[in-house]
Amino acid sequence: MSQTIRILLLDDNPDDRLLAIRELQREFSNLQVEQITEQAGFNQALAADHFDLAITDYHMGWSNGIEVLRTIKARYPNRPVIMFTNTASQETAIEAMKAGLNDYVLKSPKHYIRLPVAVRSALERAEEQRRAVHIENRLQSLLNRLNLGVFRAKQDGELLEGNAAFLRLLQVNSLPEAQAIYLQQLYLRREVSASSLRWERELQLRRLDGSTIWVLLSETLSSNEDVIIIDGLLEDISDRQRTQAEIRLLNENLERRVRERTAELEAANEELEAFSYSVSHDLREPLRAIQGFTQALLEDCGEQLNALGQGYAQRIVAAAYRLETLIQDLLTYSRLSRTDMQRSPVNLTAVMAEVLIQLEEELRDRQVQVTVEEPLPSVVGDYTTLVQVAINILRNAVKFVAAGVQPQVRVWAEEITTAGEAGEENSIQNPKSKIQNPYHLSSSKWVRLWVEDNGIGIEPKYQAQIFRVFERLHGVETYPGTGIGLAIVHKGMERMGGRAGVESQVGQGSRFWIELPQAYLEGSGGELG
Repeated sequence: MSQTIRILLLDDNPDDRLLAIRELQREFSNLQVEQITEQAGFNQALAADHFDLAITDYHMGWSNGIEVLRTIKARYPNRPVIMFTNTASQETAIEAMKAGLNDYVLKSPKHYIRLPVAVRSALERAEEQRRAVHIENRLQSLLNRLNLGVFRAKQDGELLEGNAAFLRLLQVNSLPEAQAIYLQQLYLRREVSASSLRWERELQLRRLDGSTIWVLLSETLSSNEDVIIIDGLLEDISDRQRTQAEIRLLNENLERRVRERTAELEAANEELEAFSYSVSHDLREPLRAIQGFTQALLEDCGEQLNALGQGYAQRIVAAAYRLETLIQDLLTYSRLSRTDMQRSPVNLTAVMAEVLIQLEEELRDRQVQVTVEEPLPSVVGDYTTLVQVAINILRNAVKFVAAGVQPQVRVWAEEITTAGEAGEENSIQNPKSKIQNPYHLSSSKWVRLWVEDNGIGIEPKYQAQIFRVFERLHGVETYPGTGIGLAIVHKGMERMGGRAGVESQVGQGSRFWIELPQAYLEGSGGELG
């Protein structure tokens, strides 16, 4: 104890006071003793409050130790008081201890040495008590500032403590008012066991005024001197419950809207399917009649027609042929938008072989020179769609060639690592696919198939728009066609999760390309050839 120790010494006997001070000074170097010998001095000392501890005799001419003790404790409950006497009885000592006496030391030579020990011990206990009170006050202040209800209850549900937030959440003014709500709605009896020492639950709580809130109740069992205690936390989660309810409602509305949109889309697809069926059968039937009867007119009555009439008839046949081609291309484009792509490994060598077989007559008539640099790798795609795409690219390559120039086409493939340019890996997933695909898609290895021609080339400003439907850069008489072929290429690659593009310069030919993920057999460690 480094600070000055201030002691009130109440004793009528000057010798006893002197002996007591002597013993205390031997123990404490920083001692300040105020000697009290009459009532007025005691009253002044109490009012001044300049003492840390009081030592009092029992028998004094103006008072006794019990009265002094009670007077001090009434005013300063935590101030230590030691009785230093040789005249009080055991009953007096017991009464004094009940009144809050901190220690009792007999006046005798052999007990003088115990007085400073009692003083030190009493001051240390007082200091510990002061610190405990300070910590308790800080804790209580913290609990009162919390917006979280904190309470303590017995195992039978009797509330022992509760902070301000606990009362505020229950909208009551006292613990007894809270007791009814706690027992009725919050308390949940639990058997004490190692597996159920803590539990937590959400519940809707009805308060005394009839209002309701959602709360999160957390309770923990603990043992305090063989008494089972419930330590609980009560949190208002009404806002969270409202937010979750709003999210659930939004999700339900979103799912309902998705179902409605899906139904509308399915209805639109059915109408489109019906329209396509009508175009395919009803519209083409009279077209075939026009073609047939016009051809019959030329064959059966051609000699009766003059040159002008024969020319008209031939124009009708050619126009009907173009219309049939246009209808077929539109049906192909429409079917590509609806067809469920069955993606699997497709060998590009086989695709090109199929394309050359289907275009054999057309290529032979135009004396086209086609060079395919085999072997070509495998990609993940739809075989039928890839054949359609390749046919349209090849037809486009051999069509736009300057007069008198033999069409030449070169086909080759290369591996690229531009997955980011070709699209994210997720974009090529097909959730409707029913195939258990044993192949995985590499995020970095793709295949680009090139088709290079020696045609007239395309100006850069037109290179993007040529993949749109009915986009034509030349008249029908110069380069006949429907303007849908490259749109079919674009749509087919889009449905397979790939890309298509062109590099070209006017007068120096064009290089069309398509990109798809390279096919790998899971666990093989290499691409498929």
